[in-house]
Amino acid sequence: MNKRIGEKGLVKGIFTILVLVFVAFLLISYGKPYYRSYVLGSHTRDILRSEIGTLDTIKTTIMEEAKELNVPLNEENLEVVRDIRVIKVNASWTDTVDFWGYYETKLDFSMNEEY
Repeated sequence: MNKRIGEKGLVKGIFTILVLVFVAFLLISYGKPYYRSYVLGSHTRDILRSEIGTLDTIKTTIMEEAKELNVPLNEENLEVVRDIRVIKVNASWTDTVDFWGYYETKLDFSMNEEY
């Protein structure tokens, strides 16, 4: 009788561990693009606060940051505009999350910063 209880506990324990590993993998896979988006926005705010210079310099610096963070941002989707006293940065991109080739989903991001 004790042997059956032990076997059920072992199977249940292994199943629970597998489910937890799968959930952790999903959270990490979906979390990376959101984290990169947040970091790019933070770096963009820092770049705008540093008063780096011309709009082209700001755009180039943001593109370098995006490349370093592996954000799939195209230069066509990045807009840096100077209003009277405000510099506005608008960007949009799509990031793909792939689960070992079985399932693929696209996540759309946008960034609107001004200083």
